[in-house]
Amino acid sequence: MKNINSRALLVHFIGFIVSRAVFYGMNPLAVGYFTAAYLCGGSKVLSFAAAFMGIFLVMDFNGIIKYSLTLIASVMIMEAPLIKKHSLPVQVMYAMPSVALFVFSLLDGISKNSLADNIVISILEAAIAIISAVIFKYGTDYIMQKSKTIRMNNEQMLSLALMVAACVYSVPELKNAYVSWLYSGVYFIILFFTYKFGVGFGSITGAVCGLGMALKGASAENIGVYAVMGILPAAFRESGRIPTAMSYIVTAFLMGFLNKSMALSIEEISALITAVIIFLLLPARLVLRADAAGGSEELEFLAAQNLKKIAETRMKIFSDSFLKLSKTLDRISKNHAGLKQKEIDLIFEEISEKLCKSCAYCNRCWESNFQETYRAACLMFEAAQRKGSLEREDVPESFLSDCICADEFIRETNVSFELARLNNIWHSRMAESRELIAQQLKEVSSVINDITDEIYETVCDSYPEEELLIRRLKAEHILVKDLTIFERSNKRKEIYMTAAGKGGRCIPAKDAAAVISETLGKRMKVSEASKSVISQGYESFAFVEDTKFKLLTGVAKANKDSVSGDNFSILKMESGECMLALSDGMGTGADAGEESETVMSLLEQMIEAGFKVETAIRLINSSLVMKGEKQSFSTIDLALVNLFTGMCEFIKMGAAASFIKRDNWVETISCDTLPVGIFGNVDYDLVTKKLYEGDIIIMVTDGVLDSFEEIDKEACMEEIILDIKSKNPQEIANQILERMLARSNYTPRDDMTVLCAGIWLK
Repeated sequence: MKNINSRALLVHFIGFIVSRAVFYGMNPLAVGYFTAAYLCGGSKVLSFAAAFMGIFLVMDFNGIIKYSLTLIASVMIMEAPLIKKHSLPVQVMYAMPSVALFVFSLLDGISKNSLADNIVISILEAAIAIISAVIFKYGTDYIMQKSKTIRMNNEQMLSLALMVAACVYSVPELKNAYVSWLYSGVYFIILFFTYKFGVGFGSITGAVCGLGMALKGASAENIGVYAVMGILPAAFRESGRIPTAMSYIVTAFLMGFLNKSMALSIEEISALITAVIIFLLLPARLVLRADAAGGSEELEFLAAQNLKKIAETRMKIFSDSFLKLSKTLDRISKNHAGLKQKEIDLIFEEISEKLCKSCAYCNRCWESNFQETYRAACLMFEAAQRKGSLEREDVPESFLSDCICADEFIRETNVSFELARLNNIWHSRMAESRELIAQQLKEVSSVINDITDEIYETVCDSYPEEELLIRRLKAEHILVKDLTIFERSNKRKEIYMTAAGKGGRCIPAKDAAAVISETLGKRMKVSEASKSVISQGYESFAFVEDTKFKLLTGVAKANKDSVSGDNFSILKMESGECMLALSDGMGTGADAGEESETVMSLLEQMIEAGFKVETAIRLINSSLVMKGEKQSFSTIDLALVNLFTGMCEFIKMGAAASFIKRDNWVETISCDTLPVGIFGNVDYDLVTKKLYEGDIIIMVTDGVLDSFEEIDKEACMEEIILDIKSKNPQEIANQILERMLARSNYTPRDDMTVLCAGIWLK
């Protein structure tokens, strides 16, 4: 029989017990639980059999007929080919047995009750059946899970608690002269769930057990007493089973001491002790502590999720603010370009006010001859703006003959336009600065947004894997207090755990990585930031998914002067990427070296901080442009290798060609762009290539290629690379540099740098 295992058997056994819960001659819980068990994925035959046997043992003949027909009709409806073909919604499937119960309950009550009473009773039974089916669904699903999550949600907790109440109510009173097995079961259930799931589930289980006992005729005060018995022992969960059990016994006697009517009888004391003994004898795997939805760890989890949402929202607000500020500055900058007509009119008014107002011939010029005077002034201002200054030959003859202050007018016009021009230059420089700052703010906004997405797209992996890892590591003498599996947006796994060596052992962290790799089926390694040994004290460790490829590098350099203008960087990142970078500063010597060193330093810092390469380049470019005291620029030559996939991105800005050597051919990657630091807007070439095992990347500065006298320098370099048979990157770099130096009689015309990298499978 398929779908039969310990979990399925438990579900069907509970179904048998619940199906005995008869009240007022009705048994709707049997139909409700049957519906949940039938649809939870277990054995449908056992679901039917368990419900039927429970009904058969407690109902009279009419009841057996009514509920049996209900079960049979439900099965026939749910298994009907037409129903299965159309894949009806699960809500409809859960409602079908309740509808069948309504029909058969209505038929059964025709001879017993009035029509109105019959309808009300039938509706009530059907309503209880469908409500209980929905509630029991969460509990059956939880039990049927092959690997249960650490945390139980509220719906599952409520469902299991009601199952317990129904079972307590349904189980007959079994006792002998020494112990009541019903009370033993109740005490055990409360203690078990309190220890396993914490105070929330413990108190609820205690309350529903008390309710079940009250329905069987016990004192209603049992509800509160049992609830308290599920609360106080939870404080000792972390201390282990024995302290929890002892506190449970003390709590039971304390409740009897405080309320004499609730004092334990000899029968109940023996039942309590029996329950505690059974609890202590259970295998450890059955009582592994977990956290219910009301537990402190779940509350912490929910609080962390809320804080995560708040932080994400705030980061997005910061990003949007920087973007808006960038747009504002950019708009302001565009509003200042050249002399505007308002500025020219202001100059005209100032000169007229200064020279013409006190002149004796003012009325003649600006009243009698207004048109001629104004036209002449406009012509002079146009000439001044066009030529940069006003000369006497630019002044109309009529103005020279009529104006007694013509020379002063020319002089004041030139002074005013020069001041306006200087003012406009400063405005332009400020506008350029604002544009660069706006660009930087835009990039900062993009960085914040990208980092936020990367952080909050990270998802926790499955709890079952976490539980399995904890058990596997324990078998290797590694005790794990906390363990979390994360999966980045690129599907790369990361594991963080707090662990210690069992019995004072010191265990290499790489041994734990081997266990994790075997369990997850992925190659894992110890993070570079993590400790290498797991000792007796609990410490934090991190493991990351290992790469598929490895990269070996080699560098060879020759300087024209004592200080090289070339700089390089080889940066291996925790993300599984490797950055190869060359920078050639303007000219040679110390100044060029300082420029290229600045570029490499900024690039390394930004990439390590999580900036995208494109963003880092734009920020570096704006930084160089804003230096202002002198022109400053450098080439950037990047190769970004993904060691998971073997994909390589070549990014070039004014750099010399790069080469890929594969077997017996060489591929050239060249660019046609300017270095960084020249213009505010940066432009770069990006080429993506797939690398295979044994491929060699060769990157050079322009001093290497300039050693060739030939026009097609790249073709000459390809021949030299093909002629080198070595697979060692350092040897290849040395040989290339040696051959280039030989072409210039070992006197470099420019700084020369060769950077080689070979990729191989691990």
